[in-house]
This record gives sequence, structure tokens and C-alpha cells, in this order.
Amino acid sequence: MSLLHDQLGILAPAMIAGLLVVLSHVPLGMQVLSRGIVFIDLAVAQVAGLGVIAARTLGLGGEGWGTQVAAVVAALLGALLLTWTERKRPEAQEALIGVLFVLASTAQIILLANDPHGGEDLKDLLAGQILWVSAPQLLRAGALTGIFVLLWWQWRERLGRIGFYVMFAMMVTVSVELVAV
Repeated sequence: MSLLHDQLGILAPAMIAGLLVVLSHVPLGMQVLSRGIVFIDLAVAQVAGLGVIAARTLGLGGEGWGTQVAAVVAALLGALLLTWTERKRPEAQEALIGVLFVLASTAQIILLANDPHGGEDLKDLLAGQILWVSAPQLLRAGALTGIFVLLWWQWRERLGRIGFYVMFAMMVTVSVELVAV
């Protein structure tokens, strides 16, 4: 009984995290494919990761609402930049998404270069620790995913380009916290 309890104690939160990510990423992924902007998820996730690293560098801690806000702000700025570039240069959008990905990755490495634990922080951010998600992380993700599902199913036709990018940035930020880039 104790072994089963221990296994469920580790696997149940990870399974809930996975389900929360699926609830948002399936409908968003369908939009990404229909819009032909395939690598946007990786670029926005890298920018959200840059927000997390910047928050840690500024002393906001490794998790919690402060880090979540920093990641959301960074992801929103990246998403709004991509909205602007899609309007100005739609023929080069995929290349610009790739450039944003590379620049965010480079900025992460630069910010962590002098941190003695920087390599470990970067590994955690890129590979994730889904088996060790905490209850507060799941509560934050559950609340944001619930809001997303409600908004998406009610108003997805009226969101427009900016609305899509904003929703996308928010949900990618949630998934970065739970399952990494």
C-alpha cells in the first residue's frame, strides 16, 4: 500500500500537469498549424524562459507569482513583437520566429554565464521536472488553464491576431513552468 501511495504521490501531479498542458496546447496547436507559424511555440517558450531567468537574476526567486508574471510579460512582449512582424513582413515570419528563438536562447546563456548554478538552472528550464511539480504550481496552472478554456471556447472566433498571440503567450508560459521549454 505504501509503494502504491508513493507512486501515486509522484505520478498524479505529473499527470494533472500533462492534462493541463494538453487542454490548452491542442486547440492552440491547431491554430498554429492553420496559420503556418510552426515554430512559434518554441520561440515564445524561449522568451518566457528568458523571463524566468531574468526574474531569478533580479532576485524574484525561482517560482511563484513574481516569476510567473516575469515570464508572462516576457512572453507577451515576444508575442506582440511577432504580431507586429507578421503584419509588416508576413513572408519572413518563420525566419523571424527562428531569430527570436536564437536571440532568447543567447540572452539566457549570457544572463546565466556568471551564475555558479546557471548550468543547472538552464537544464531545469529546458528539460523540466514534471515529476516534481508542486501543488501551488498546479493551482496556478489550473486557474489560468480554466480561464483559457472558457475564453477560447466562447470567443476564439473573435480573438483576432493579437488575441491569439496573447492567449498563446499566456498558455506557453504556463506550460514552461510545468513541463519546461
